[in-house]
Amino acid sequence: MKRKLVQAGSSLAVTIPVDVVREFGLEKGMSVDVSVHPRTGAVTILPGTRSVEGGEVTERFDRAIDDLLDRRAELYRRLAK
Repeated sequence: MKRKLVQAGSSLAVTIPVDVVREFGLEKGMSVDVSVHPRTGAVTILPGTRSVEGGEVTERFDRAIDDLLDRRAELYRRLAK
């Protein structure tokens, strides 16, 4: 998805489409992590992930862990031997 850079004070900013905002529950003033891949130069923006809310693990964090475990299952099996 292509986006245009816009002026924000003395910086440049990228707007985030409303469907992405809703999907990730982003809100004005929320912190995000921005990184640049050292080889490809790809810019990645990740929302801060709350792992615990009200003393309980959040559903989103739980899904992220399940996804990670699914993607890395074979690696973990090999490492466990």
